[in-house]
Formats: sequence, C-alpha cells, structure tokens
Amino acid sequence: MLPNDTSPVDVTDEHVSTLMPAFDYDQLAPAALLTPSPQHLLDQTVSYMNVQYATPLGWRPLLLDVHLPAHGNGPYPAVIYVHGGSFLGGIKAMGPWLSLPAAGIAVVSVSYRLSGEARFPEPIEDIRAAVRWTRFNAEKFNLDPDSLALWGSSAGAYLASMVAVTGDSALGRTTGASISATARVAGVVNHYGISDFLALREDAFENDESEMDALARIVRQFLGFDPATDRERAALTSPALLAAGHGTTPPFLFMHGDKDHRVGFGQSLRFHRSLLGLGRSSTLITVAGADHGDSVFAEAEAVGQAITFLRMCWANHSSND
Repeated sequence: MLPNDTSPVDVTDEHVSTLMPAFDYDQLAPAALLTPSPQHLLDQTVSYMNVQYATPLGWRPLLLDVHLPAHGNGPYPAVIYVHGGSFLGGIKAMGPWLSLPAAGIAVVSVSYRLSGEARFPEPIEDIRAAVRWTRFNAEKFNLDPDSLALWGSSAGAYLASMVAVTGDSALGRTTGASISATARVAGVVNHYGISDFLALREDAFENDESEMDALARIVRQFLGFDPATDRERAALTSPALLAAGHGTTPPFLFMHGDKDHRVGFGQSLRFHRSLLGLGRSSTLITVAGADHGDSVFAEAEAVGQAITFLRMCWANHSSND
C-alpha cells in the first residue's frame, strides 16, 4: 500500500493468541529474575510476590502472589482469592491476607484480565488457569494440592463461581500453557457476588435509574453483549444454569448483605436456592444491614465463619478421596 493510499485495511477476526507461538519466557530471561524470593511483608506471613502463572499471547503475563503461614510445617491448605472491582479494576493486593495465614491457611491471590483487555469468558479461564497452576506447583510452595478452595468478592466471586461449577470444562480459549492438573476445588466462599446478569435490576436495593444504567453498561462491557436482548447467550453466563448441567459442584458458602446497593441480595439468594434444588451443598449467611463490600466481611466473626466452612470442606474432601 502506498503512503497516500486511503483504501481500507484488511483486518481479520483472527484471535490474537493464534498469531504466533507463545513466548517461552523461561528461555528469554535470567532465571534469577523470574523466581521471586520469599519476603516478610505481613505479620505471620511469608510472601512470594508477582509470580507468573500464565502468559496469554497478546497480553501481559498474568501474575499472582503466594502468602504462606510463617509458622507450622505444612503442607498448607490454600485459598485461591479472586478480587472484585466490577470487572474493570481491582488488584491482587486486595484480600484477606492478615487473617488466613495466621490461621494456618495459605492464600494465592490472582490478577486476571479486566474487561478493557478481555471479555467473557476469558477472565474465567484466567482463574481456571490459576487453580491449575496452584495445584501443579503445590509442592514447590509447600501447599496441599488436595485442599484448595476458591474465594471471590463481588465480580471476583462471579469468576470463582463460574470456575467452580464448570471444573475442567473450559468456556473459552485456555489461558496460558496447558497444565494437566485439575481445576476442581473442595469449596467456594462467595462474598456478595453476581450470579444472574438478567436479574440485576430486579435485585437492586434502592438504586435510582442512573445507578442501574451505569451497572448495565459495566455488564455489557464485560460480556460484550446486552444480556437483556440476547437471552440465549445470557444463559451461558449463569453459574446456576451451568451447575445444573454438571454432575457435581463443590460446597458453596454465600455471605451477602441485605442492604447491598451494588449487587442485590437476591443474587446470592437465587443462586443458593438453585444449588439446593439440585441437591448440592450450599450455605447462605445473610449479613444484616451490610452494603456492598462492607468492612464487616473482613471482621473476625465473618472471617471465622468462612474458615470454619473451609476446614469442613477440606476435611470432607480428604475423607472422600
């Protein structure tokens, strides 16, 4: 094409991940720069920061942090934590770091592609890749590969739930390297998560039209379509419907405030009832008076309830093996 040629450029719809082989960063950089050292950044915790868990071609390498209990011998049970942020923001430094390692539970905090980078279902596949990476590298970090759970908040709870109900069944392109380890987990903690995009308006708590319209725009950005006008595609985004199509589901613990203005309480209630209707294990804790992301969810009582649930899941999972 000549410099002054104004004819249209032929742009293909080929996905960026197919343009060339993925980079092998282990061969392109000194090992010392790719292997994080243990750091003592938080009380009673040993942390490995910015560990690379996937390298999807066309995007930045995806990173996670591993926070281990500083005391005890391990191997430690681990929570894979998925932060919230309306699919638009959030960082892996958000999460329950000060409480779980002190209780002898490791935390693997995951970054994932946000909706300005990748849309549904690719961020879900990022989390699935993180679960597989954690299990595959369990021995390296002194983790128990049979005692893993997912814990997500808000948008992160949605992503975690979608991975939990689909297990090893991918919804989109596999993120990063293919790891043979299973993505199944022993339990899920769901903090005030979305479960039904079509019912967000119905479940809204005292929101005005401008607030609900803003949330609808965020949903369209994440999904890449309007669920209200494409209900067939919207059905594929429902963890409750996907759970019905899979024979097993790990136990769920829902914790949701009944005054949540962002993601209405009905989102957790409906998903919880759907799981019970399928004969699956589900517990719903209503946090009276709590709004979205309220500090009460990080207080000792709420964290203690989640820890009790997790220990029960891991014990039951171990006895069934």
